[in-house]
Amino acid sequence: MYPATIARTDPDRLAYVMAGSGAALTYLALDRASNQLAQRLRLAGLVEGDTLLLVLENRIEWPVAVAAGMRSGLYVTPVNSHLRAAELEALISEAKPAAVITSPQLAATVSAALGDRPCVRLCVGGGAEGFLGFDDELAAMPTTPIPDESFGARVLYSGGTTGKPKAFRQKLLGVHPAHAPARHGELMQRLGIGPSAVLLSPAPNYHAAPFTFQLATLTLGGTIVCLEKFDAAAAMRAITDHGVTLSQWVPTMLIRLLDLHESGEVPLSATHRAAVTSGGPCSPEVKARIDQWWGPILHEYYGGSEGYGHTYISPWEARERVGSVGRPLGATRVHVTDGDGTELPANAVGTVWFEAVAGQQYVNQSDASPTARAGWKSMGDLGTLDDDGFLYLKGREGYTIVSGGVNIYPDEVEAVLQSHPLVRDVVVLGEPNAEFGEQVLAVVELAADAGETASESDVEAQLIAHAREHLATFKAPKRVMIVSSLPRLPTGKLNKKALQDELLTA
Repeated sequence: MYPATIARTDPDRLAYVMAGSGAALTYLALDRASNQLAQRLRLAGLVEGDTLLLVLENRIEWPVAVAAGMRSGLYVTPVNSHLRAAELEALISEAKPAAVITSPQLAATVSAALGDRPCVRLCVGGGAEGFLGFDDELAAMPTTPIPDESFGARVLYSGGTTGKPKAFRQKLLGVHPAHAPARHGELMQRLGIGPSAVLLSPAPNYHAAPFTFQLATLTLGGTIVCLEKFDAAAAMRAITDHGVTLSQWVPTMLIRLLDLHESGEVPLSATHRAAVTSGGPCSPEVKARIDQWWGPILHEYYGGSEGYGHTYISPWEARERVGSVGRPLGATRVHVTDGDGTELPANAVGTVWFEAVAGQQYVNQSDASPTARAGWKSMGDLGTLDDDGFLYLKGREGYTIVSGGVNIYPDEVEAVLQSHPLVRDVVVLGEPNAEFGEQVLAVVELAADAGETASESDVEAQLIAHAREHLATFKAPKRVMIVSSLPRLPTGKLNKKALQDELLTA
């Protein structure tokens, strides 16, 4: 990401706009402001390899901070803006930031987490006690580049299965930002991201996918339309109002969009030619309904914050390979093994492994595993490969249900239940059973009008019967729990661990 490249030839091109407030930056404005921040960070003593921590909501200063770090050789480290002080303190202890940028709403939490740790503390939007005012500090700096510009790197945190922060740091390449290689080039090409792209980014910017897609779009000279917070109606309006060509979602957002669509007519935009979903497998039912509404424009890719590899499936392939997350991109290979590390044949369920990408690693976690082959790394997912190498996810290793000695994979059951018209969203868990060890529990969020047409006992009977019609009887839920809403992370991903912990300790 180097806004100077676009600013030199097309200074007035729109780089970033907030959909709600209308605040916007041209490439020239982004170039100048990021130069000013880079100058200020150098003045404070930050050098290549230092960490710039971003604890921010979605707002117009975000691309300035990212661009400044990426042209200063810094580790640009966005973190979840919903963390409490103790959670953030653990992450800060790992990151050791030399500078932090936050907002007035988050400053008190950040200050408590930092304690007396020495670092540059900047606050956007008017400032806060103990922090330097972002705008005031930038105003005193020159708009010219620092003399030692160097391409920075992204750092993302993943809690994995433990919830403890694990940092994934991309390698500092030691090159000028103007000469940095494009990341995820094959994926971006398939999605049509280029100078004419207008990307709708509706999720929190600190999450892996929005961060990556925004970076790629700005690198190629496109325009970002960013929602302050996700709202289905606001997202659809933004697509039309800003001529969005590509949108990026997680499956939960697609469900909310479908709810909106079913509640009344929602105009579609002719410019909206591609959409992409990630952050968890999208159920075949949801993909089919989006396909029916939008046409064949929904792409899907699978990967993690770890960056070990990605798979991709096009809208047309998804129609033929229902439930697949596609085949690996680029030179990446996918393998599926049993518990002993033996590679399994097609259609057998096992642990999904990517061949590691050279130079990428967790800095505070060993990837060593007694069942891993050299160069293979796993995110703990279970899946199968078909005869043509298409990957189908079955769930997480820690959530496999073992009932009477038989493995049951929640994703398969969830997909079937999701197809029932009474179901808005669902998660399947294992709960203790004296006879079988575990039994299948379905926790269901009902469609808006479901409660008007059936009692809870009737809903439970209908869903169990529906599951038995499409699955072996042992896979069908033995119990259905109806809840008003399922717990979600700010990214929109289901917080299955929180739900499981709550239910099993209740």
